[in-house]
Amino acid sequence: MSDESGSHTEDRYRRLERIAFAIPRFICGILVLAIVAVSGANVVARYFFLAPFFWAEEVQRYILVCFVYIAAILVTWDGRHLKMDILSQFLPKPWKEIVSFASTVTFIGICAFIVTQSWQVTVLQVQFDKHSVAAEIPMVYPHSMVLIGFFFMLVAVVVRFRANVLGEMDRTHDDISEVKEGRTIDHGV
Repeated sequence: MSDESGSHTEDRYRRLERIAFAIPRFICGILVLAIVAVSGANVVARYFFLAPFFWAEEVQRYILVCFVYIAAILVTWDGRHLKMDILSQFLPKPWKEIVSFASTVTFIGICAFIVTQSWQVTVLQVQFDKHSVAAEIPMVYPHSMVLIGFFFMLVAVVVRFRANVLGEMDRTHDDISEVKEGRTIDHGV
């Protein structure tokens, strides 16, 4: 009975995870389509009507900023962010876990610091009502993407850290595997 309730809880957790992360994936898809649409419309306006959109590059840049910070949430949740673990993969077991713990705590600290700083910048953008030069986009939007992105990266890394400590996490994303000479060498924890 314990296995059934554990399996049911895990299934419910996976379903909730799929639903929760379907939204950022959908938003990323829409943002990519928006960049392509603005770029395509600008090409048509420039070469067929000889009247390019002067604001197109700026809008594409801000859409890309939004895309990067939303995609960073997904990457952080999956544990696929860039890591410099060349040395740590060769450490013996207790040291590897200590280094992993220290890097996770550092990541949490950096995310928390950036969230507090970007909150202040976002509030300033609201107070001063700044707008972009060409497209007149309120600057609160691109600045708030830093806040949103790092806030949800912080949530993701804390949830992953908790699940990892409690042994509830599937370790497939954190393990480093190489295929050499037809066999798999696993350097994971």
